[in-house]
Amino acid sequence: MFKSQVTAFWAFLIMLALPNAVMFFTEPQPVFTRICSIALPASLYWWALTLPSKPGKAFWWLFLFIFFDAFEIVLLYLFGQSPIAVDMFLNVVTTNMTEIDELLGNLLTAIGIVVVVYVLGIVMAVASVCNKEKLSALFRANQRKYATMAIVVSAAMTAACFFVNPGFKIQDDIFPVNVCYNLGLAVDRSVRTADYASTSANFTFHAKTTRPDSVPEIYVVVVGETARADNFGLYGYSRNTTPLLAKTPRLVVYRDAITMSNTTHKSVPMLLSSIGSEPFDSIYYRKGIITAFNEAGYKTAFYSNQRRNGSFIDFFGCEANEVKFIKDPLPISANVYDEQLLKLVKARLDKYRGGKLMLVVHCYGSHFNYNDRYPANRARFTPDRIPAAKAKYRAELINAYDNTIGYTDYVVSQIISMVNAKGVAAAVAYTSDHGEDIFDDSREKFLHASPDPTYHQLRVPLLFWTSAQYAAQHPDKCRALASHRLTPVSTNMILFHTMLDLAGISTPYVQAQYAAGSGQFKWHRRLYVNDHNEMHELNDVGLRNIDVEQFKAHGVQYP
Repeated sequence: MFKSQVTAFWAFLIMLALPNAVMFFTEPQPVFTRICSIALPASLYWWALTLPSKPGKAFWWLFLFIFFDAFEIVLLYLFGQSPIAVDMFLNVVTTNMTEIDELLGNLLTAIGIVVVVYVLGIVMAVASVCNKEKLSALFRANQRKYATMAIVVSAAMTAACFFVNPGFKIQDDIFPVNVCYNLGLAVDRSVRTADYASTSANFTFHAKTTRPDSVPEIYVVVVGETARADNFGLYGYSRNTTPLLAKTPRLVVYRDAITMSNTTHKSVPMLLSSIGSEPFDSIYYRKGIITAFNEAGYKTAFYSNQRRNGSFIDFFGCEANEVKFIKDPLPISANVYDEQLLKLVKARLDKYRGGKLMLVVHCYGSHFNYNDRYPANRARFTPDRIPAAKAKYRAELINAYDNTIGYTDYVVSQIISMVNAKGVAAAVAYTSDHGEDIFDDSREKFLHASPDPTYHQLRVPLLFWTSAQYAAQHPDKCRALASHRLTPVSTNMILFHTMLDLAGISTPYVQAQYAAGSGQFKWHRRLYVNDHNEMHELNDVGLRNIDVEQFKAHGVQYP
């Protein structure tokens, strides 16, 4: 097999076009567009393979596309559809090694396919280059002629796609053109992120407190990870996964809340800034909620159980007076439970002697592997040991996932209890960055951050608690906060405005219409920030009918 250059020629063409062939069956595009997405790239590969007398050389020239092919096969296995997204490239550089290690064990099948197909291709390419035999001039001339004809026909067909499919874009719909385009966007965003310190250096909120400095106040934002509302007892789940929060006085549960992104590195910065209600790319010039509290005279702290990754989460967190990433001094493999964050919160509150204090607590929550997120003695639902992340083990996966929600119930209720014990005007907000798919339907989707979101990745919990002292001092805000609990909201759009409004902080960047504790709060159409940082309505982000049915079944507004 390795001795025949002709055999290698055709094998290389098949390998290069393999993802395009698979995506014919996975992509939700018109059939004509899917045919073009095979024909145009395949004909170009065909033509390129005729250039050298040894096709193995062309295979090496096209190595970047081989890498894209291998990456795409893995993602198709993981998510079932869509090309390599911008966020996927960014996730490679912002996902910590622990998460990568936890995920790789569940991608062995996809990795095996990649190894068999593309490592074999590399071996064949080496053999082709070393082989004394060459493709005949006649073979190459004939194949180049046929390939050129195929290019002309497929290019004409692709041009016709603009008329057949009005939404067609080459940079979105033809693999690997879309991947090259997305890689360019990822590089651009990485460069702009690296320049953030200089582009945001002169930014100020012009924030001031409208309340006397002598009035003590505490505000806490707790950001969860991968928690979906449907598994919270507070949201009507069949299991009572949130018994402690259910008994918490003055807790307001927002019933219809969704996130604007299914990725952590995009959702959390929106939660910790005003970006959710503004064009997303303004993030490169703005600072976060902690800076607004700093300017208003608050002492601030940021505590995280996630690792630094050079993203805006780090940038916004490090605006605080006190910053602690509890995994910083620990080995990559170290597993730390979120209750370690409670020790930091307790230590800070123990030092509290009045004044104005604001804390942001970033949990590891319900991130896979689920049964590593809570101590064994807090496992209420068993069996919770997961043999493998496969649909046939969904019962074990759900048990373990529900245990993470039960553990989050403990962590958040403890924070509320500690803040309440200070006996001052205070408010605590909790929400999650995004939800999670756990083999919930016939698509057998798992995890989050898929190129196209799903209902389970979008619907998240949103909770607000206020102390008795706060309720006594600001009854109007508490009434407004409670009266809006059924309003459909986007968490990333309202959290910044709501917390600053509750704290009585004045800044041109706070808009009362987005502040849930304001009498001027109103419903806004809910948006999703897609892979290209464009804000789209829910009916334009790739949700399927099965997702729309879930929205309706759970009483969540769509769109």
